[in-house]
Amino acid sequence: MRWRSSLILCVITAAATLTMVAQKPSELVQPALDKVAQAGSSVDLNKWKGGNSLRGEVDANLASVQKDLQNTLPPLLIDSDKAPQSFPATMRILLNLDALYSVLLRIQIAGKANAPRDQSDALDASLAALDGARRDLGDRIITAAAAQEKQIATLQATVQQQTAQIAATQQAAAAAATPPPPPTRKKAAKKKPAAKPATSAPAATPAPAK
Repeated sequence: MRWRSSLILCVITAAATLTMVAQKPSELVQPALDKVAQAGSSVDLNKWKGGNSLRGEVDANLASVQKDLQNTLPPLLIDSDKAPQSFPATMRILLNLDALYSVLLRIQIAGKANAPRDQSDALDASLAALDGARRDLGDRIITAAAAQEKQIATLQATVQQQTAQIAATQQAAAAAATPPPPPTRKKAAKKKPAAKPATSAPAATPAPAK
C-alpha cells in the first residue's frame, strides 16, 4: 500500500540521517587525548621551580590525568563507539572530558610560572586540543539531538497523515459496500365517495277552504 511505502521511506531516511550525524566519539577526542598524554609524559618536575608542595600537587594531578587516560576513558570510548547515537554514552565521555580539563588546567597554570618553556608550551597545546575536543563533542551531541527531534516530528506527522488517509479510505470502502436502501412506495390515496345530493322535503298541501 502507498501509505506503508511512505512510512518505510521516512523511517529509512531518519535512520540514515542519524547515522551520518553519529560519528564515533573516539574519532573526535582521541587525537586530543594523545596530545594530553604526550604533554604529561614530557613533564619533568625536577626542572620545575617552586617548592615541594607545588611539585607534590602537580605530581598528584599528573597521576590523576594518567589514570583517567589509561583506565577510565578507554572503556567509555569503546561503549560509545558501539552505539554512536546513544546520548547517555556520549554524555559520560563529555562529563569525563570536563573533569579532565579542570585537572589539566591546574597543571597548566602551575607550569606557566614554574615549568621550562618547552614543557609549558606542550601543556598549553594539550589544553587547547582538549578544549577543542570537548567542544566538538558537545556540538555533535546538540546536532544529533536536533536531527533526532526533527526526524521524530516528521515521523509523527507522517503517521498522523497516513492514519487519516487510512480512515478516509476505510470509510469510503464501507460506504461503497453498503447497498442502498430499497425505494419506498407511496400508498395510493383512497378516493372518498362522492357526497349524495340532499333530497328536499315535499311541499305541504294547503287545506281546502270550507
